[in-house]
Amino acid sequence: MQRRTGCPIAVFLMVLFVRSTHAGTHAPALQVDAKAALLLDADSGQVLYDQNGTGRIAPASLTKLMTVYLAFDALRGGTVRLDEQVSASQQASKMGGSQVFLQTGDRVSFEKLLQGVAIVSGNDATIALAEHIAGFPAAFVARMNAKASELGLSDTQFQNPHGLPAENQYSTARDMARLALHLIQDHPAALQLHSMKNFEYNGIRQQNRNHLLGKDPRVDGLKTGWLEGAGYHIVLTGKEGERRLIAVVLGARNERSRHEIALRLLNYGFKNFHNVYFFRPGDRVKNLPVWKGAEDLLAISVKRPGTVTVRNGAPEPTLTYQLPEKLIAPISEGQKVGEAVITAEGQEIARADLVAMNAVPRGGWMKWILHTLRLPFN
Repeated sequence: MQRRTGCPIAVFLMVLFVRSTHAGTHAPALQVDAKAALLLDADSGQVLYDQNGTGRIAPASLTKLMTVYLAFDALRGGTVRLDEQVSASQQASKMGGSQVFLQTGDRVSFEKLLQGVAIVSGNDATIALAEHIAGFPAAFVARMNAKASELGLSDTQFQNPHGLPAENQYSTARDMARLALHLIQDHPAALQLHSMKNFEYNGIRQQNRNHLLGKDPRVDGLKTGWLEGAGYHIVLTGKEGERRLIAVVLGARNERSRHEIALRLLNYGFKNFHNVYFFRPGDRVKNLPVWKGAEDLLAISVKRPGTVTVRNGAPEPTLTYQLPEKLIAPISEGQKVGEAVITAEGQEIARADLVAMNAVPRGGWMKWILHTLRLPFN
């Protein structure tokens, strides 16, 4: 199988995320001054650095990543439009903390509110969106937690859509990285919003709290947050060549240090690791002989990307196929017929199902008899 050296951002490879691989075992040591930190390769789903990645911490305004996700879900589902006018309620206009400075009764487009959430973390804009999508904030929070469960955020619990202090509201660096990856992959337009450096409403111009935007050309998102007691958070993403990394820092000492730590993580990942691309979802990887079928060959493909992240200087990973000795028709399209297994240095890194690209119905009676007689000798 020929290996590719470049590939667009791939669908999230869950098996790689769940298994923290050995890709960074011998990489240079890295320590950061934060409560939690995690670095994720977006193509392979592999965790390249993990410091207390499953420790629960109040997510602060990183909560709004889920709010943005659900807003784009609503747009995709057709229940709202970008140009739709939203009326700001009294509850929205009375929100404290970061604001776009809505006034009760203001009529604002859905798009403008979405920008206000993504760019300047407006709590008032967040409540306005939540009310417009779900009717009232509590109903929206129920959707947030349902989506968190759907996306596999097993250590996350939301109590409000904006991230202001609330009892039993928590997440982890690992879950935030997972949420960020889903947001980027499921709703690419969200990244365009998060990469905008400025926002203006009612003559008030504000800057994105992600101060690395425009300073490092690789950086194009994603979100910051802060709460007293929790500290300074950031989910940072950047792209170098075809590789995208996601860095999560939770509980840094101050605003400057969260940016410095996140940038160190990106530099660490881009400098010390590279990706090997074996196949993309839907690629034809093999043709297999079929017995007793209307066709003699079956094309097989993979459902998940075959991308692995390897530390520089380590042996390259290898790909093997686990297949049955004989394939006997009928075979349905999409049926699992085997597995592709990627290993490195004797350790399994990933496996993906091999599936039939087309159906192979049972052949005629003459072929069936002929193959039945030949099978014991092959």
